[in-house]
Amino acid sequence: MDNNEPRGAVLLSVIVVLNIIIWMLMVTAIGLGTMHFHSCPAQPYIPIYLTVLGVSSLLLLTLTYFQSPGKQGVVSPLTTACISLLFLFNTCWLVAGTVWVYAIYPPSYSAAEDRYCQKSVYQLAFYLTSLCWLFVFIFVTVTLLFGGRHLLLSCWDAATRGRSLSRTMNYASYGETTIIQSFSFSSNDGLNMTIGIPST
Repeated sequence: MDNNEPRGAVLLSVIVVLNIIIWMLMVTAIGLGTMHFHSCPAQPYIPIYLTVLGVSSLLLLTLTYFQSPGKQGVVSPLTTACISLLFLFNTCWLVAGTVWVYAIYPPSYSAAEDRYCQKSVYQLAFYLTSLCWLFVFIFVTVTLLFGGRHLLLSCWDAATRGRSLSRTMNYASYGETTIIQSFSFSSNDGLNMTIGIPST
């Protein structure tokens, strides 16, 4: 038995559970947004935000099921283009929804007041938006920590592979003052660079 099999099974289980949770949240967002379409006079865009976020997220998730890294042909580039456009749209829609949801915080849950917004609609929009931003923060942090480290190490490796740099400085003396006129760097693979410093 391979040691990678248990990790692969756990990863697959986590992915399936996360997909089920995302589907449930987005179907709930679509349902609440359409049922309470006119139930948030404090910010009428919140039910629209929930409905569109749910539909576009489910469409994006469905398209990722058809994405196959090994497939060649017309379907794969077209699917990749659609996923990229939907991802960009969802990002812009999340920013717009954030403005709409957080601008009226806290709303009134009493229908007689001007700042009324149906409680379940607003709370779902608030928590879903906050959860989306939490995932964005985690994604960016992980990408910067691991991706940035990998990029930095790759650049360092490419810059230093097979090169031993030697440095030469040219000095000029004016009485008791000595200044550097130029730096020259050369490497064993033929790369030469000179930086001249203009005199004043």
